[in-house]
Amino acid sequence: MPHRRALPRNVTDVLLWLLAADVADAHPPRPDRPGQCANLRCVDEVYPCPPARDAQRARQAATRPTLIARGRARVTAPAAVLATKFTGWFRPTRPTPPSSPRSMPSPRAA
Repeated sequence: MPHRRALPRNVTDVLLWLLAADVADAHPPRPDRPGQCANLRCVDEVYPCPPARDAQRARQAATRPTLIARGRARVTAPAAVLATKFTGWFRPTRPTPPSSPRSMPSPRAA
């Protein structure tokens, strides 16, 4: 099966994509009548038959959409200014008690 070797890079769900590829390969259009499905389970079905449509939807669901970057990001303040804005923000509100050294169990005690 050639599709099992050539997996697209944007596939996020490999098993779903492989199953969809198998179903799509099993339901091609008829060579003599392109408007009908060639699979024997889809006799007299218009192509694309319901399994072929479901396989196409599954392939789309198994791939990550290609995001198109539009414009440029605007930076309003330098990163150093933003870093100093939140300095000390995550200090504890209550003083923490000093930690006591934990006693390690001896290997003889059981």
